[in-house]
Amino acid sequence: MITARMTAGRRIAASLAVAALAFGVTSCGAINQQATTTQYNASDGIHVDVADAEVRNLMFVANTDASEARLIGSVVNDADSAVSVSIKADSASAVTIEVPANEVIKLEDDANETVISSLGVNQGEHAVTIFTADGETVEFSVPVVDGTLAEYRDFVPGGYDSATTEHLKPVEHESTSGH
Repeated sequence: MITARMTAGRRIAASLAVAALAFGVTSCGAINQQATTTQYNASDGIHVDVADAEVRNLMFVANTDASEARLIGSVVNDADSAVSVSIKADSASAVTIEVPANEVIKLEDDANETVISSLGVNQGEHAVTIFTADGETVEFSVPVVDGTLAEYRDFVPGGYDSATTEHLKPVEHESTSGH
């Protein structure tokens, strides 16, 4: 026979179980940062500011032996006077990019092609790079990519060689699972 006291006890126990479950499911937000509040650069390249210059989505696209690498990305100057940005990666010689006042230099454009010789950093690694403008210096790690991804193939110094990635093509396998 079920009494009113037993029913009330079961309701309380059930309520506590539901509360414990709800706390367990939602409490991780109390101690972990919400991922959607983290700001990041949604690109393959880096973003760095040096003096009045804003370097955006910068990376090196290297050839197979990393003897040369092309810079791609943009350098933005929102100031009212021109700025010169020096970029020196690892053991390579420095290059200088002149950016007129209130202009953007897009390094992907043929007119702005900037190639660094003797980069000495392999694809998939990062090159320690020093950015200098108006007496300010910033050091940053810049990614080095190659022509594996189609969107970078046009920027490989000396041209893209398909032999370097032809082994990466997917191979169809027969499924044994019956699906």
